[in-house]
Amino acid sequence: MKKVFLVFLISLTTLFAYEELNMNNFESKIKGKNVIVDFYAPWCPPCKIVANNLEDFDVSKPENVQIYKVNVDDELTLAKKYGVSKLPTLIYFKDGKMVKDYVGVLTPQELLEASKENFK
Repeated sequence: MKKVFLVFLISLTTLFAYEELNMNNFESKIKGKNVIVDFYAPWCPPCKIVANNLEDFDVSKPENVQIYKVNVDDELTLAKKYGVSKLPTLIYFKDGKMVKDYVGVLTPQELLEASKENFK
């Protein structure tokens, strides 16, 4: 039982490793930057896989790329604004403008390739 709790605790910690955005700070946080926003839900198993992959990607990502998260359960308005209807969804923003969205699980290597492509 202790091992199950420990694994759950580590998964939960990983899920919240990046700053959470909301309607009040979203625009100011993505403005003028290369940003990946992870639209997720805490109850979504594939979202947890993406969270782990983002942690791995964070080691090799370009220095000019920032990662943020949006909990769609708390920020449904933001999810609707950017057309998020399936989870997990990653949206790449360049200088505050949406460049590309990806639905589903991306590996750390795919995240790196997508960053190179979208943030030329």
